[in-house]
Amino acid sequence: MRRILIPIVFVPLALAGCMLPGRKLISPYPDAPSLVDVAALTKFDGQLPLVTIPEGTQNWAPAVRYAVNAALKINPKAQFRVYVTGPAAAIPSDTELAMAKLAPEAAQVADAIAADGVAPSNVSLGAGTALAHVTAPTAPEIVVFAK
Repeated sequence: MRRILIPIVFVPLALAGCMLPGRKLISPYPDAPSLVDVAALTKFDGQLPLVTIPEGTQNWAPAVRYAVNAALKINPKAQFRVYVTGPAAAIPSDTELAMAKLAPEAAQVADAIAADGVAPSNVSLGAGTALAHVTAPTAPEIVVFAK
């Protein structure tokens, strides 16, 4: 009886310890968008940020490449918009200065998108504090949209 009881009790406990916590999947690129975000791009309504790059992010290239390739599989003629956005300050010039620091990096993101096989005419740059369908950021960031 004891021999049967040990496997019945301990095997399920051991297997439960091997399960992943939550519903998260382990990704080869930790900064890559989730599969839910990529699947939502099938509409290509330009309202869902494809990638959000917070200020100070060092290695954004793999996430951008992954997201662009996934978007191009859905629509080979996709158009990409790269925006620099930030919180609105009491003094507008403070907002502009904070966002201007990210402008060179936004240009690098746009160049990386073009290097991934997107026609340069399908990549645009912009800046603004209030972007439609995006919650107001707490710090300057780069947001990439696909349409």
